Amino acid sequence: MAIRVVRNEVDGWDVVREDENSAMSNHATREEAEEAARIRSEEDRLNDVGDEPVVVDTEHVHPLDDTRQGVKPAFLAMAGLLAVVTLIIIVLALTGSLTDFGS
Repeated sequence: MAIRVVRNEVDGWDVVREDENSAMSNHATREEAEEAARIRSEEDRLNDVGDEPVVVDTEHVHPLDDTRQGVKPAFLAMAGLLAVVTLIIIVLALTGSLTDFGS
């Protein structure tokens, strides 16, 4: 199982295991990414995981993961949830006032 250094879709270089889709780390320059991959490979060798060569892949680009979409979808989901809760409170208040519930 090799550790690959590939260009990131957005910016910089990613260090990725060959059998995984998510990046272990992201670096601004290729040299930094290669050094991080060598360090990680050495750590894995010390832990008896196996000999992991570092492969620099300049032909492929590592795409963004679906989980790294940013804050905008979470913000929109929270705004939608707040709107639904507000609507439920308004409906309950109107129902209570029109039916004289609790008086």
